[in-house]
Amino acid sequence: MADWPRIHQRVVDLFAQGWHRPHPHAWDALLAEDAELVQPLLRSGRGAACWQEEARRLLRFAPDLRGDVTAWAGRDDVVFIDVRLSATLGGRPLVVHSFDKLRITPEGRVTSRVAAFDVTPVVLTLLLRPTAWGRSARLLLGR
Repeated sequence: MADWPRIHQRVVDLFAQGWHRPHPHAWDALLAEDAELVQPLLRSGRGAACWQEEARRLLRFAPDLRGDVTAWAGRDDVVFIDVRLSATLGGRPLVVHSFDKLRITPEGRVTSRVAAFDVTPVVLTLLLRPTAWGRSARLLLGR
């Protein structure tokens, strides 16, 4: 029988480490090969390669992006994580609170990640900061 509390803690620790110093491979130890990934403002898809490409694009958009886990809960093969994301856009700080639902295996690999946050502050920030327009267009257009 799986030791879910231990597995949950390991998953949350790896998730938090990835957001502490994000880079495209920061979550490789966490993602199952065919993990389903759904997130606002980024392409949805499957697998580590999909996430690595989206992480590259996201970090080109916001190179100083960091995240801090503020709360989490787990039950069996599901872990919910609240994360506070912060970055600088157009010379000003932006903070977004994201809620992630992870489905995990007994080995602690993520088979599904569905992230949700209110995109309104991000969109307003982009619209009101012309210096961020070039980067935001590349992120939103997937280039």
